[in-house]
Amino acid sequence: MSMQLGKRGVQADMNVTPLIDILLVLLMMMDHRVDVPKKAELDMPPDVTSEQVVLTYTKDRSIYLNQNRVETSLLAKKLEEIFKNRRDKTVFLNFDPESNYGETVRIVDTVRNAGLEKLAIITLKEGEKFQVPGQSAGPDASSALEPAPPGP
Repeated sequence: MSMQLGKRGVQADMNVTPLIDILLVLLMMMDHRVDVPKKAELDMPPDVTSEQVVLTYTKDRSIYLNQNRVETSLLAKKLEEIFKNRRDKTVFLNFDPESNYGETVRIVDTVRNAGLEKLAIITLKEGEKFQVPGQSAGPDASSALEPAPPGP
């Protein structure tokens, strides 16, 4: 653990790398299969193909499978329908950085319980704005997710 004194006062941060190393060694000693993910150097394709499934979760608790909005209670059923005849059971997770952490964990649990074997997390580059695939990211990407006001 290191401490720094600066203009903001005392700051403490912990280096977790040695702890992760120890955890991996212990898992391997217990004959657990450990697959450390490789860092992907590819950007998310601009258009999602029909074979790829991107699950998007927004800060307003909306869930999308590709561009289609899905109710939380129907998520597991929809995923099972999509993946029942597929060999590759990979879903791309696109979570709004401002979304509730506990809710995102529940969604990951739902995805895993639906029988999906591979979860790929989509990350944002510095300065990039969060968006739902297929929706334009204008000056404020979150405005694209809000319903239009009723007309006269």
